[in-house]
Amino acid sequence: MPERFDIESDVVVVGYGAAGAVAAITAHDNGAGVLLLEKMPAGGGNSRVCGGNIIVPQSIEFAKYLKTLSHGTTEPEIIEKFVEDAMKNGDWIRGMGGDFTVFAPLRVAYPSTGAKASFPQVPGSEQMVKYNVKGTEAEGPPGQRLFNLLSRNVELRGIKIMTDTPAKELIPNQRGDIVGVIAEREGKRISIKARKAVILTCGGFEYDEAMKWDNLPPKPVYAHGNPGNTGDGIRMAQKVGAGLWHMTSLSCAIGFKAPEFEASFGISFLSPAFIFVDKHGRRFVDETGIEVHEFWRIFSLFDTYRMEFPRIPLYAIFSEETRRRGPLNPGTSGFNRNRYKWSLDNSQEIAKGWITSTQSIAELSSRISMDQSILETTITNYNEYCKAGRDADFGRVKEKLRAVVGPPYYAIQLWPCLLNTQGGPRRDGESRVLDPDGKPIPRLYAAGELGSIWGYLYQGANNIGECIVFGKIAGKNAAAEKPWL
Repeated sequence: MPERFDIESDVVVVGYGAAGAVAAITAHDNGAGVLLLEKMPAGGGNSRVCGGNIIVPQSIEFAKYLKTLSHGTTEPEIIEKFVEDAMKNGDWIRGMGGDFTVFAPLRVAYPSTGAKASFPQVPGSEQMVKYNVKGTEAEGPPGQRLFNLLSRNVELRGIKIMTDTPAKELIPNQRGDIVGVIAEREGKRISIKARKAVILTCGGFEYDEAMKWDNLPPKPVYAHGNPGNTGDGIRMAQKVGAGLWHMTSLSCAIGFKAPEFEASFGISFLSPAFIFVDKHGRRFVDETGIEVHEFWRIFSLFDTYRMEFPRIPLYAIFSEETRRRGPLNPGTSGFNRNRYKWSLDNSQEIAKGWITSTQSIAELSSRISMDQSILETTITNYNEYCKAGRDADFGRVKEKLRAVVGPPYYAIQLWPCLLNTQGGPRRDGESRVLDPDGKPIPRLYAAGELGSIWGYLYQGANNIGECIVFGKIAGKNAAAEKPWL
């Protein structure tokens, strides 16, 4: 522990996304002085660039649904506590000066449950509704509107924010209490005293290649979100004795990775005139039956004969109808949202070489390095299924059977792309970080995607709801700690 600290605060919050903002607001409103540290030049994290959906359960019965999805990876009492408090998410947003509207999804060719649960067959699913923060188009998409509301409330309270200040280490005292943070500012290390507690809200490890390779089933995997999420909080917590959980759990869509962009682009098809093929040209799934957050499951098959992931990357083969229907990247979410605008008819992406365009299947197979006869057979069989109104291979519903006809023919290379990771320091229902024996590490709390409570199947909108619920719990409990000195 340093002899002298450079900066002091009652509570230090590491990471200025949704969870960090909620924790800081709550700690302040419970009488604590608060300092927010942010690694990036501006706050927002994944909350600014996500879909901005917030769960508001209609009753405690929703806990049955989440317990099923957690598949024994999270204690029932933690899930119950989440649901009880998440039922008040609307009231909390309104208390911050905002308002809610029911989520209206983009119409794509994948399954869309709208404002309802992703797995409607599971008991308790009917108790869920997803909402967005209300706002005008000028205020940005729902994720941006959410963070605008939170950041306004942080600023109204005069909470001090230090951006471009990555946290590097937690500071324990001789008893093991966490009493501060070592951070880096303008190339220099600074020591920050936390008189009451430290709250870690610094996201997952979507951009830590080694951590992803060690823990996540598909390999490699890219990411749509905030490049600041490099697992810093996990390493800091481990060094002071934290246990980990949910390290293999992820929320993963499909995307295109352009070499000139650090983050990937989320891809959606507005027409069902497309198919997915593996790297050998074979179709392998009902393309319209994949839950949007669980795409990683179709990528994760490993061929122990060829010693490869045959579906990483996969290719989407599509027709002129799909090309003209609308942009493959809708631009409503993702880190690249304000960095690149996808053309409405995908013509600019064809010109860039991101989308391959050819006048024949033979040329297409050559351009994407596939066996011509296999790819031709795959497309011919699929088009026959469309004509017959029955997908004999994978059961795609008749309403979504649309032939891939040409010329021209199009292809885009797609990868597993993270919305976020869920793993990190294990925590309890009071947002306390736990050691490997399940004992709280004194004065250390966590909330949000860092050590999220979701350990198996991910229900869309859970993370933002969790940021609010456990951000509040962490902020309140941190503020209630007695100063150590």
